[in-house]
Amino acid sequence: MSEHHSPQRFLLGQLTLDCFSRELSSATETLTLEPQVFQLLSLFIDAEQHQLSRLQITEQLMISESTLTKSLSLLRKAFAQLDPQTIYIETLPKVGYRLCQTVIPDVITAAEKTTAPHAHIHSVTAPAPSLQPAALQHPAPPRAGVKTKLILAVLWTAPLLFFVLWFFITLAPAPEKLPTPYINPPVPINTAQGIDYDLSLSQDGATLVYLSKDAEKNQLLLQQNPGKPKLLAEDNALSTAAISPDGLQVLSVKQNSQGCIVEWFMPENPQQKKTVAQCSTDAMVKIAWQNDSKGFYLRDRADKTQPYTLSRYRLDTTTKEQVTRPQSAESPTGDLAFAESDDGKTLAVVRDLPQQHSQLLLLDSSSFAVLQQKSFPFPISNIDWLATHLVVSKDAELLQYNTTTDQLEFLFYTGRTVQSLAVVNQQIYYADYEQDADIWQYDLAANTNRIRIGSSKADLMPRVNHKGDLAFLSKRGGKEQIWLQPAGQNEYQLADVPGSPALVRLQWSPDGESLLFSKDGALWQLMIASGQSRVLVAADKQVDVANWMTDGTGIIYSSKQSGDWQLWQLDLNTASSTQLTQQGGYSGYRLGNQLYFSKFHQDGLFMLNIATGEEDLLIADFDKSNGLNWRLSDDSIYYYQPEQGIRQYQLQSKSNSLLLATPERFVDHYDIQNQQLFYVKAGLPKGDVYKIEPVASSDINSK
Repeated sequence: MSEHHSPQRFLLGQLTLDCFSRELSSATETLTLEPQVFQLLSLFIDAEQHQLSRLQITEQLMISESTLTKSLSLLRKAFAQLDPQTIYIETLPKVGYRLCQTVIPDVITAAEKTTAPHAHIHSVTAPAPSLQPAALQHPAPPRAGVKTKLILAVLWTAPLLFFVLWFFITLAPAPEKLPTPYINPPVPINTAQGIDYDLSLSQDGATLVYLSKDAEKNQLLLQQNPGKPKLLAEDNALSTAAISPDGLQVLSVKQNSQGCIVEWFMPENPQQKKTVAQCSTDAMVKIAWQNDSKGFYLRDRADKTQPYTLSRYRLDTTTKEQVTRPQSAESPTGDLAFAESDDGKTLAVVRDLPQQHSQLLLLDSSSFAVLQQKSFPFPISNIDWLATHLVVSKDAELLQYNTTTDQLEFLFYTGRTVQSLAVVNQQIYYADYEQDADIWQYDLAANTNRIRIGSSKADLMPRVNHKGDLAFLSKRGGKEQIWLQPAGQNEYQLADVPGSPALVRLQWSPDGESLLFSKDGALWQLMIASGQSRVLVAADKQVDVANWMTDGTGIIYSSKQSGDWQLWQLDLNTASSTQLTQQGGYSGYRLGNQLYFSKFHQDGLFMLNIATGEEDLLIADFDKSNGLNWRLSDDSIYYYQPEQGIRQYQLQSKSNSLLLATPERFVDHYDIQNQQLFYVKAGLPKGDVYKIEPVASSDINSK
């Protein structure tokens, strides 16, 4: 920061920046910025119009592009934590970034620094003190004898001042220090190639069980401290597992397209397994033991259209109980994470809420009655008990929630997304996770394949217009952003996804000048030229999948505003919507009086004559998971058939052919334009298991 700005504080919108302590504060919370992040913010404050390009930042701070991306992400995260309703860093397409809130300097005088370092900020409208040249100031000379009296007073009080100073230095207790309880560096438990995930711990912390996967194999491992991992099973169908609190039993889930089962076995004899439960083939099943090691909780769903629910199975009585029944209207995804307290009396359940929020439910473990509930304005992916508190993960952050005082505090930043966690004796074990994804281009005529977009982050949802411009989603900035690669040019960030970070489905307008997407129930249009977005349909209409009509005069979108998912047509000239389907509809395209569409709850692609209301099944083996990605183009329907690949159905000839067999690590995001097929291929996932411990009391006292 330039010298004429220092020393001082700044008012940034509703926040305050203290340049001496690097503290960014709201009315209720204070964060200390990392040095690199503080330098970046200082650069924005100094810049003309508070605006900078990426090149200016990297050159002036002498940092790499990756460091800039990380610092910018951390700065945005700090602003969002302190003032989540306000945008502070704005992305300017093709230009750079701008600090878009008012910046008001508030100078701290030398006297303030010495005598009142924690005083409240002065009003910026208060008049400055009057300063006169020294030659014009004429203080009256002291009367005779005053000097002598001052010298005598100093001589008499000096011993007393010395005694007081000696007391505070040697006898007075040291000021209390409150370090972050988890500031010790994490200790790696296993850092082999591939990804280690879904970890669980015995109650004494002596036994750790986790899955380890690389390009060739998927293994279930048991590790005792000290000791090398022991192989319990090797099977590509293994999806999750958990060690019992007593450390004597293991549950594992085997899942493939033919079936899903939960198996029980003992670690010393892993070959002798017993099936204890059935589960769904198309769900991300989770399991967790009860505290007494005699039962377990299972998270499952009936099918892709239903939210996840929680059941409890008792091994000693072979009984099953339904614990939760979330409604899809209130919780689209359902239950996300769960953990029983150490005393076995309370079950904590985290449930998905709209707009990327989460709800915490504390249930009585016997009756399943709700004891307490709390909503959080962010998604929670994992949860476990730390004594009477809860440790939760939010992306790469570990947080602690006090269920008694309703306080949430930061514990640790892991650097990568937390995939799973387990807490024993104040030691936190976690498995982190990272995976990139590239966009590939397959030339159907030449039968050639190449990477079109590649980076160290996940690039998803490719969408190509008739001009060859490629739009896609990317996490290069630490969250979902919309990027654009114009034909023959380099890619650049076009805009942030509005609201909380989330995956959105993109679709080009027929003229190639705008993108359509839904977010948090609202329908948005993003203008390419300006990078600005506008709302076409309000969030109360609960819009999900939207597709342009070929003439650009309207949009076909799905909505639950009439109860279940149905298809509606938006007339852009009148801004009015008309319901098209009555028996279900989720994703559709209109050609004349024919509506081609899929349903949310049912496999198959259907055709509706809008004039007569007659509905027919067009493609029977069309999987309902195609709702986000199938498309109608050039008199053909393109869709993905699981375990086969991307297929083409020609409307005139009614022929159905395989265009591309399922590529390795294929992600179900694809588009086709001018005989060019664009699809997403995930990289090999990376993730390790770590342990962090609280600072020892002796270490705290020595600091």
